[in-house]
Parts: sequence; structure tokens; C-alpha cells
Amino acid sequence: MKNEITTIPLAEVTSSLPYDTPDPESYLVGGDEPAIRVMTDFTAVVPKTIDPSVSIDDALEEMKVGGVRLLLVRDERDYITGIITSFDIQGEKPINYSRETGVSHDKIKVRMIMTPLNQLPVFHLASVERSHVRHLITTMRQLEKHHVLVVEGDNKDSLRIRGLFSTSNINRRIGKRVHDALYSAHSLAEIQKELTD
Repeated sequence: MKNEITTIPLAEVTSSLPYDTPDPESYLVGGDEPAIRVMTDFTAVVPKTIDPSVSIDDALEEMKVGGVRLLLVRDERDYITGIITSFDIQGEKPINYSRETGVSHDKIKVRMIMTPLNQLPVFHLASVERSHVRHLITTMRQLEKHHVLVVEGDNKDSLRIRGLFSTSNINRRIGKRVHDALYSAHSLAEIQKELTD
């Protein structure tokens, strides 16, 4: 029997319709809720990655198509070696790189202006799981970073990237801007100290 191609029938609609949105009580989070609720979990969401040899213009286009502001940079083993953000590409980094090296903007590759993994702020999942949203907001304010990676693993050799915090996602989930003075809280480092003392 041949495989038949079938189509989905169209519905008849009027000129205007109401629309569904998530229940605000289940979507929006408060400062006392677990920080992990606002983490982009890579076991549930496939992260957007890019090869370091791609031009920064193509990387920016990938961000636009994917609706993201950050790409994880992968090596030949598909290990993550760093990140590149839309701010990296549209800010001063390419201008400074061109000035210092003589490489024209259209020849700049991701690897030339990306931030290497060892220069990024990273949280351990175990610390995140013991923290609240207000702790996360305070820590990200102190770091003055819009993105922080989350790793999990029992030791340095078993670490894996588990997820990502971004201020844009946190803004959406709390319904306010992260950089406003929303909550007074201890940083994750202070919480760690409290837990170990």
C-alpha cells in the first residue's frame, strides 16, 4: 500500500479571536521561588551552538533566526569552548579587533571575539538548587553579566554544561527588569558560605 500524503484541514475563523496565554500564577515567579525555575535547562531545551570559524555576521543572523542573543561555541568534539553574544557582535569588540589586527569586519570570525569558557562566570547546579530567584538576581547584578552558564558534575573531570541563566528570560519570568532594585538578597557566594559554616 502506498503512503498517502495527507493534509491538515483548515479551520474557519472570524476576523478576530481571543488567544490563550500561560496562567500568570504558574508562569510568573517571585523572588522567594527556586532559582532553577528561571534557568534554561539544556535537558529540556536544545542549546543553540555555532562553529568558531563562522563569520560574526553569519553568527548574528543565526541568532536572529533562532530568536536568541547568545550562541554556545563548539569545538570539533562538540564540546563547548565559550560563548558569543549579540552584544559582542554589535558592540565595540569587532571595532577594537579590527583596529588592533587590521582584519576587516566582514572577515572577523566567532573565535576572534568570543568569550572563552574559562573567562565566564559559571554556577554549579548544586548551588543553584539551594538558591532563590532573588539570590540569582543579586548575583547577576554584582557580576554585571546578562548570561551565566550552569554546570553539573561531581568533580572537575565530570563537569557538563547543564543550562543557562539570561537576564532577558528572568525579566520575562518575573515580569520586571532584573537590573531594577527589586530585591535585597545575599549573593550565591554568601549563601554557599552560610551553608558550609
